Amino acid sequence: MAPVLRTASKLAWPVKKQASFGSPLDKTDLTGFIKLNEPLIIDESAEHWTDRGMAGMGHDWVTQRGRLRQYVRFEIPVQPLPVGFVGYLLALLFSADSSQQLSGGAYEHTSRFQPLSGRPEAYCTTLAVHEDNGDYYIQDVACASLTLRGSGTDRLEAGGSFLASKIGGTLQSFSWPSAVPLRYLYNYAGSFSIGGDSGKRSQLRSFELSLEAGINLELAWRKSATEEARIYPAAWPCGPERKAALKLTLLGESGDLASFRAAQQNGAPAGFVLSCLGEKISGTSPEESDGVELTIPQAFYTGLDYGYENGLLQLELSLEGGYDQATGGPVSVRTVEGDISSYFPA
Repeated sequence: MAPVLRTASKLAWPVKKQASFGSPLDKTDLTGFIKLNEPLIIDESAEHWTDRGMAGMGHDWVTQRGRLRQYVRFEIPVQPLPVGFVGYLLALLFSADSSQQLSGGAYEHTSRFQPLSGRPEAYCTTLAVHEDNGDYYIQDVACASLTLRGSGTDRLEAGGSFLASKIGGTLQSFSWPSAVPLRYLYNYAGSFSIGGDSGKRSQLRSFELSLEAGINLELAWRKSATEEARIYPAAWPCGPERKAALKLTLLGESGDLASFRAAQQNGAPAGFVLSCLGEKISGTSPEESDGVELTIPQAFYTGLDYGYENGLLQLELSLEGGYDQATGGPVSVRTVEGDISSYFPA
């Protein structure tokens, strides 16, 4: 399957999901706007069959080709993204968003993996992009994987891989949403505790959380009513291959290496909480700040590496999330921001 690539920097997104697969949102629903520093990479590939070597041809060469299936893959490269858009991508990956308004007036969104029995298919949405002076939409977009990371004094970064059924066509007379000041989060503001120890906050240098939605691409094609629809996926089924993995870099202190080595060997889980904060949210009383908080109640150490740089011990830890009854899975992510009451309103 040879890639057919496009790129686009301008993106319009909605605060809702599609009502059903194959029914793209209206362009008036695309109210959010972002111009990416690292552009989208869009691959509209098609898989073909040929009649080479088939019975009755009388020769070994291709005389006929046909499309077996076609779909769209694209990536948002990991880069600083505003808190509202990060929350939306999290809700899209988990196919869930539990929202409430806090006492100060800000909105809190909590996302976690849903039981497959109640959420067997991933949520999908519609996006608009701008390429070669044309506006077009991408329909049935699902988030297959997502990465959140922070390093040093940098802003929180996010990016991921996405699936879509098709590029739906040109958007005629599309009015792009107005650009507004964006609100970011920072790696070096917030909380950090591991194994119940919050005293290592000053030691944390970087983190990277990798999430996979467990979409089974091979089950996305189902018998269609028409031959024309046959080549496109009909849903994004989810399977048990969902993952939550974490990498941390810490400046080590006396006893840390022995402590983490013992924890890895013992195989006992440790509670993990990390948050990144941003600006105060205007109009909140009491004052609240933009934020993302990651919680892994049952984090198991799966890797430990270390080295010395400028005479300082640096530890690199790898963790995976196990099942926790309270979160219904390995991880829970809470987003606080001031503008969006619900990413998926009823």
